[in-house]
Amino acid sequence: MNLFDFSQQISQLKKEGKYQDALSYFKDNKGNFRKEQISGNEYIIADMLTCLRKSSFLDAGLKFLNHYGIEIKGDTKERVLNAYGWLLWSKYKAENQMQHSPEEDYQFEDDEEETEVQDFHYSKTELLQKIEEAILYLIANKNDFNQTLISNLFSVVLKSEKKKAAPNWKLINDFCDQFNPGELSKKCDSIEIEKRGKKIDMELASDFENWYAYKTKALMKLGQWQDCFDKSKEALEKIEKFHYSNEIWFSRRIALSKKNLGNTDETIQELESILKKKKEWFIQKELAELYYEQEEIDKAFRMSIEAINNFGPLEFKVDLLFLMGKIHQKKNEPELAFKHFSLAKLIRTEEQWKIPQKLRDALSSFSFETISPSDIKGLKRELSRYWSSFAKNKEITKKTTGSRGKVIKILNDNERGKDGFLDDDGTELYFSISSNFYLTPKITVGSTLLYTITPNPKGKGERVRILKLIS
Repeated sequence: MNLFDFSQQISQLKKEGKYQDALSYFKDNKGNFRKEQISGNEYIIADMLTCLRKSSFLDAGLKFLNHYGIEIKGDTKERVLNAYGWLLWSKYKAENQMQHSPEEDYQFEDDEEETEVQDFHYSKTELLQKIEEAILYLIANKNDFNQTLISNLFSVVLKSEKKKAAPNWKLINDFCDQFNPGELSKKCDSIEIEKRGKKIDMELASDFENWYAYKTKALMKLGQWQDCFDKSKEALEKIEKFHYSNEIWFSRRIALSKKNLGNTDETIQELESILKKKKEWFIQKELAELYYEQEEIDKAFRMSIEAINNFGPLEFKVDLLFLMGKIHQKKNEPELAFKHFSLAKLIRTEEQWKIPQKLRDALSSFSFETISPSDIKGLKRELSRYWSSFAKNKEITKKTTGSRGKVIKILNDNERGKDGFLDDDGTELYFSISSNFYLTPKITVGSTLLYTITPNPKGKGERVRILKLIS
């Protein structure tokens, strides 16, 4: 057997998907060749890395490179560099327990409401360092063959970090700084998703657009307002076509930057303009805060009511509840102020979130009897009725803040998804979820779900929309 035959046999087994057989074949026959012969053959090295990756022996892949003295650098053979890049991609996904679900990109701004400046620290891992270096090597030799790999490596770091309960925005910001956005692809790929029971093609943002989306959001989270303003403005100028309403979010970050740089009046005007295009509750909340700061209490109250009645889980609106408490204090309505502060505290306690000192101080200023955690459902119902009394469409609006129900029956569980009934305080509600919904496999009898009731898009009554799995 010569080296060519040895390489060809490994290649054939890999093509047939017989990765374990290829690994066994290599192990049984490698002794017929000098170490230098194997390390100098790019085909054997690349195929072995692929077979180790496909067999989930990710650490073994890195050890294999070390054993054969393969150093990854700028002049590494393209075939080996690509196999190495895919190995890093798989390892980063595995370490971050990330399931690939491209359609979730559509929900890029699902936590956009949180704008409080935070302090982040982290130590760059060896794996992250390797990924950064690999991307730079790949970009330097960019071609049609490796473009998908560059995109996947770039995305896996950003998306896996963002999906964490507490994303480290300093890590995201520093990662983005490693790349010149002008060198990233402007190509927009498409995927097929199921929406309202129909298969449709959805176009995804390019790496170029994603760089600006993540970079500007990281700058906002870090409170680097001048840079956030500059990059958001640059994004609006340079990106030709926007996805996931990014043009709205860039505009919003420009407005928030102006606010934090001291120009409140312009911020109000810009947020009012944005609100006409995107009626999100957190934009309404920000406007209410600005009106409150300007001592326009009636405007602040009306906008806070619109925000609390707007679609979105109540658990995400704890800061809005605190603002509403302050507004009711200004309106000389102490009981309503106390109840809003109390609900904010009870939700934080229930979710095991930190209770800010400003909330403790606000509650301590009242002489009312403390509301027990066991009374949270009653308090939610009482305030929900109060909020909805101001709504134009009371029957629909009062159902949009989110309720909890327990699954009591699963009727069907098949390739199309699941349907069944959940119970909320004695009321049975029918629900139906697609097999493509990321929570579907986890929802079983006994699961507690956060849900809302929304108008049926087909015009037949209303439907239950599952927001998240609680337990």
